[in-house]
Amino acid sequence: MELDTKTLWFIAGLILILLEFTAPGVVIVFFGVGAWIVAAGMWIGWIDSVPAQCGTFAISSLLLLFVLRRYVTSWFVGGSTNGGDVEEEFVGKKVRVVHAIGGGEDTGKVELKGAEWRARCDTSLEPGSHAIVTGRDGLLLIVKPNN
Repeated sequence: MELDTKTLWFIAGLILILLEFTAPGVVIVFFGVGAWIVAAGMWIGWIDSVPAQCGTFAISSLLLLFVLRRYVTSWFVGGSTNGGDVEEEFVGKKVRVVHAIGGGEDTGKVELKGAEWRARCDTSLEPGSHAIVTGRDGLLLIVKPNN
């Protein structure tokens, strides 16, 4: 079975769009749609030559990227807002200690929303005890005992 150029552009576009789900940034999808535009143009008969295919692909992909990216990002990333709301996801939440946390700089693990997070506390906390998240340092949660 031999594939024609139109079908190859379509398959390339499909692969690029699916790759968007594995890579962050909402960029690759526009190149996938650009490949589909080339495939559609070839099926209609508007695009014949290789330079026309490459030019259409480049121009349409970049135009879509720069014009639509800010609108389409929420479809792939979700309705997240600025980083200020990220703190609200953690601070004040009750967590369960999974692996002991030594006081000071020693870290342990806590469970929050079904996932384990590295955590630090000024005092020692034993597994099974509960704590409250007071802050975050990257992926490290800062907790205090739940009194």
